[in-house]
Amino acid sequence: MWKGLYLVGPVGTGKTHLLAAMYHALHPKVPCAFLHSSALFRTLTPPPQYAQQLANRYRVLCLDEIELDDAANEARLILTLKALEKRGVILLATSNVEPERFLSAAFGGDRFRRFLNEEFRSHYKVVLIGGDDYRKRLPKTGRAWIGDPLQTEAHLQAAYESAPTPKRRLTFNELLVASTETEHTRLVEQLASPDYLFLSDIEITSTDDALRLLRLIDDLYLQPQPPTLYFSARKAPDEWFVAETARQGLEQGIAEKFKRTVSRLHALCQIEEVSL
Repeated sequence: MWKGLYLVGPVGTGKTHLLAAMYHALHPKVPCAFLHSSALFRTLTPPPQYAQQLANRYRVLCLDEIELDDAANEARLILTLKALEKRGVILLATSNVEPERFLSAAFGGDRFRRFLNEEFRSHYKVVLIGGDDYRKRLPKTGRAWIGDPLQTEAHLQAAYESAPTPKRRLTFNELLVASTETEHTRLVEQLASPDYLFLSDIEITSTDDALRLLRLIDDLYLQPQPPTLYFSARKAPDEWFVAETARQGLEQGIAEKFKRTVSRLHALCQIEEVSL
């Protein structure tokens, strides 16, 4: 008998919408919790106690966007899933990554590798959700210009000058510095406070750059009223940090996760290539 459902597939194929539909179909008749995976990763409560707290209130856990960029988070996830299973809580989850591709499937301890490579599919029904990225078809409020820096800068400057206040403009280097000097939640609040946000010359040169931008864009995207975003870059977002060319381990995990960030940028901005 299945102990849960694991929806996996590319970004933008509607997995979260399906999970939300299942939640609304069950709740409140069946007590359900709907959590983003970050809530599980950020808690300081040990996995057995965290699982018990959930089991005391819910029969089903809807866990959205399970990710694989941190081995410690994966260990917490696996221990929590095992504890929930013992307590009879059903798991409904979404992810962009098949369980066998988690970092711990290759580099974790024996029990983590065995769970992901051998036991996971016998416990949870894994369903592939395919299709095209729906976010690319959404109406856009922002704009982005790709190409020669002088040309893209001119477009960004013109848009900045014509935008009403409140607005804020940062170079990508200034954004990276701010991400090291300002606590993340506070920085997101600061970036989300103006109606218009302008970022110039985005260029990913390291895994750290990708991770910092990923966290900021993803959290801005999830704001109830995100700012209208304008940005410039030499390359299109799809070329910034490509999973197919990333090395294994942490870099590969972040590159896979970065696909969702690129998808969200396509949802926020109409992207235009500028020619000389």
